[in-house]
Amino acid sequence: MALTSWKTFNFFDVSQVKPPDDGENAAVFDVRYPYVNPNDLSCICTGSNNIFLGSNDGYVRILSQAFKLIRSFKAHEIGSITHMKQVEDTSLLVTIAEDLSNEPILKVWALDKTEKKTGIPKCQSTLSIQNG
Repeated sequence: MALTSWKTFNFFDVSQVKPPDDGENAAVFDVRYPYVNPNDLSCICTGSNNIFLGSNDGYVRILSQAFKLIRSFKAHEIGSITHMKQVEDTSLLVTIAEDLSNEPILKVWALDKTEKKTGIPKCQSTLSIQNG
C-alpha cells in the first residue's frame, strides 16, 4: 500500500480571540497594565466559565470568558502559587503556594462566599503540606 496522501484530523476549531475594547480591561495581558503581568503568571486553570490565573506574588485573578477581570485577591501571603484547580460543579478553588524556606500551603476557597471585612472569597481550609 502506497502512502501517497496523509489523512488530516481537525481536533480544534480555530478562531481568533479579540480582547475587549472597553478601555479599562482592554489590555488585561499588557505588561504595562497593573492587572496581569504575563511574566508573573505561575499557573492557570479554568472552570465555572472563568479563567483563573495564579501569580508569583500570591494573587489569584479571575477573568471572564471575554477576558474581563472579575475579581482579584491575595490568596497567599508568602510564596508563589504553583498549583490551582477549580473543583468541578462547585464554587471551590484549591490553591497551593510554595516558598523555598517554608512548607507548601494548600488553601480551599469558597468563591460564592466572601469575607465581610475584606470582600475576598472565604478561605474554607488551610493545610501545610509535608514533603518527603
